[in-house]
Amino acid sequence: MDRIEAISILHKLRQDVGKAATIGLSDKHVEKFFYLDSNLATAIQMAEVRKDLLKKEFPDLFALDEDALIKQIQTGILNFYPVDSVSPYIPLAAKGPWIISAYGAVIYDTGGYGMLGFGHHPELIFEAMSRPQVIANVMTPSFSQYRTVNKLKQAIGFSRSHCPYEKFVFMNSGSEAMSVATRVIDINARIMTDPDGRHAGKKIMLLGLERAFHGRTDRPAQVSDSTLGKCQIMASFRDRKNLLTVPANDVSALVEIFKYADKENVFIEGFFMEPVQGEGCPGQAITPEFYRKARELTKKHGSMLIVDSIQAALRTHGVLSIVDYPGFENEEAPDMESFSKALNAAQFPLSVLALRKESAQIYKPGVYGNTMTTNPRALDVVCAVLDRMNEKVRANIVDKGREFLLKLKQL
Repeated sequence: MDRIEAISILHKLRQDVGKAATIGLSDKHVEKFFYLDSNLATAIQMAEVRKDLLKKEFPDLFALDEDALIKQIQTGILNFYPVDSVSPYIPLAAKGPWIISAYGAVIYDTGGYGMLGFGHHPELIFEAMSRPQVIANVMTPSFSQYRTVNKLKQAIGFSRSHCPYEKFVFMNSGSEAMSVATRVIDINARIMTDPDGRHAGKKIMLLGLERAFHGRTDRPAQVSDSTLGKCQIMASFRDRKNLLTVPANDVSALVEIFKYADKENVFIEGFFMEPVQGEGCPGQAITPEFYRKARELTKKHGSMLIVDSIQAALRTHGVLSIVDYPGFENEEAPDMESFSKALNAAQFPLSVLALRKESAQIYKPGVYGNTMTTNPRALDVVCAVLDRMNEKVRANIVDKGREFLLKLKQL
């Protein structure tokens, strides 16, 4: 397919439809990028085929304006999020960073809810997903399990010659990985505050960063300062006052929080932090000095330190774990660290909770369970992503990140 044919297909997609809500790139810009990235041609060809099939299935829908069609096709869906967060277009097909809408718009997309490290429809990931697999979970031993753990241990701690984590839990979403982490700290809190415990009888509280976000399931929501206000409409949150917060990178405030805990007979069961904050305070990065003090204080008080790398992993420094961030290579690892979005390539629901040996020993069988945990197909996706993470890709993430920040500041 040449440039002229591609533009012709786009014009065809724009015919016999209602008013488009998203116009997309001009034909002039499409022509410019056509020979720079073959993914664009692939996306356009896929869109043409898809449109023909959909018009046969839903012959009357395309006469609607795009705004109306968006509402129509989501009529039966209860959306978790505000209406104004819904994309103002309906994708037909996508490849790499290119989306072709049902109304013929060409959209350049590198966001994808934080998961699109390798773009839409990545061939290597789909190859991994399409391999024949036995339907199984953690209760059935699998070579995929062994392979994935080995690759994770190679990817985490490569800057310090060893991986600090001994065990891994595989779940379906970032929020669920954080839920497992809260179960572990809950067990530890019971040990610490029981009558014969080190902090016997103390009030149990959580500690998090101001404007943090760790998920919307129950306990992760409790430590998510950025969305805590929205949870107040629920009865279970009405009288719950169990969260302490500290400003990111304010070492003196962190010291004072632990002094307050000692004075007020409070046991801080867990300190949760994002290495680079996402939803609540995008781009706010933790300094090595702040992290170092957090690790020191949590160890001293018997609290657990949990790093939530779900948003930041692979996407900030091209590395999976905080232990390999610049300036963190010699810092002691947290007790647990979670991963998800970029690690699953936006193609298969998966999250990972990494635990140090001492943390894994706290967990007791039966405290948590999941039907799809550690299923081989999800693990094959993880391996495919990690196989793509070479030095060239890491350097590109860092270089383009710097360019992006520089140009944003110039704006």
